[in-house]
Amino acid sequence: MSTSVLLEVKNLHVHFPVYAGVLQRRVADVKAVDGVSFTVHRGETLGLVGESGCGKTTVGRAIINVLRHASPDVRIHGSIVYHPQDGSPVDLLSLSTKQMIPYRRKIAMIFQDPYSSLNSRLSVRDIVREPLDLHARTMSMRERNERVEWLLEKVGLQPEYAERYPHEFSGGQRQRIGIARALATNPELIICDEPVSALDVSVQAQVINLMEDLRAEFGIAYLFIAHDLSVVYHISHRIAVMYLGSIVELGTRDEVYFTPKHPYTQALLSAVPASDPRHRGRKRIMLEGDIPTPFNKPSGCSFRTRCPIARPECTHNTPMLEELSPTRSVACPYVDQTFAPLEESNGGYLQ
Repeated sequence: MSTSVLLEVKNLHVHFPVYAGVLQRRVADVKAVDGVSFTVHRGETLGLVGESGCGKTTVGRAIINVLRHASPDVRIHGSIVYHPQDGSPVDLLSLSTKQMIPYRRKIAMIFQDPYSSLNSRLSVRDIVREPLDLHARTMSMRERNERVEWLLEKVGLQPEYAERYPHEFSGGQRQRIGIARALATNPELIICDEPVSALDVSVQAQVINLMEDLRAEFGIAYLFIAHDLSVVYHISHRIAVMYLGSIVELGTRDEVYFTPKHPYTQALLSAVPASDPRHRGRKRIMLEGDIPTPFNKPSGCSFRTRCPIARPECTHNTPMLEELSPTRSVACPYVDQTFAPLEESNGGYLQ
C-alpha cells in the first residue's frame, strides 16, 4: 500500500430536499451526509461501515458525481479532490457531466445488486465492453473484444461466457461480471457499494478473495462500503464507522475492530456473531432509545439519544473527528470513559 493520497473527501455535506403542500414548497432537508472527511491512499482498501440509512452509499455516489442526475435539487457542499498520477489534483464536485467523463475511466463502481446492475438485454461481451466503447475508442473492436475475454479470465469466468446473457448466471457469477466491467478501463479507484451483501456466505468469500487478488495485482484502491464488519475487517486496511451521516471513528482495521473507542462502534462490534462457542456468552451492548432519522437529527451529538455516556453538554456541542494518534480519530471527547477494550473483555472478535 502506498502512502500517496489518491482521493481526499473534505467536509462533504449532501442534503436532499423535502417538499410538502399543494405548491410543493421545500420545507426541510434530509441530511444524508453531514460533514464527512477522509482520505484514500493508492492501493489501499478503506472500509466504510454503518447501519442502513447512515449515508454510506450516498458518499460513494457523491464521489462519482451522479447524485445531481437522480435529484437535481440536491445540495452538495465540500470537496472531493482526486489526485491523478498524470495530472493536477481536481475537485470532482466542481465538474459538469461533460467534464467528468475523462475521470470516469479512473474511478469505477461495483454495485450492490448483481441482478439489477447488469442490463438483461445485453450480452456479457457488450456489458463488459461498454466502458471501453466509451473511454477507449482508440482501441480497435478486435482489441476491445480480446480485452473482454482477458477480463473474464481474470475474474474466474471462461471467455466463451462472453456470448451469454445475465439471466444465465448465478449471483456470484454476475458479480464477477460486474467486477470485470469495473476493471475494463484500468481504474485507480473502485467504489464497492456492498458488493457481496446479496450473495451467499461461501460465494462472498470467493468474491472478496478475488477482489484482494486483483488489488494486489493491479494496485487498485477500494472504497469498500458495507455493513458486515467481518467482511470489512478481512478486506480493509483502515475502517471508517459512520452514524447518521457522520464519521464517528476512523482507524486501522485492528484498532477499530479490537479496541473501538466510540460507544457506537463498541455497540456495533458487540453485535458481531461469535463463531467460537467459548465467546458466545459475551455481553452485548444494548442501545436504548429510538433511532433518529436524517430528516430530524438530534441537536449536538447525533448519537446522544442512544449513548450510554451522554452528558448534558452533548445536547449543544457537535463533536468533531479529533485525532487521538497518527492512525486513529474519534468524534467523542469522552472516549476515555467508554467501555473496556473488547480484546481484553472477551478475547477479541475474530475467532
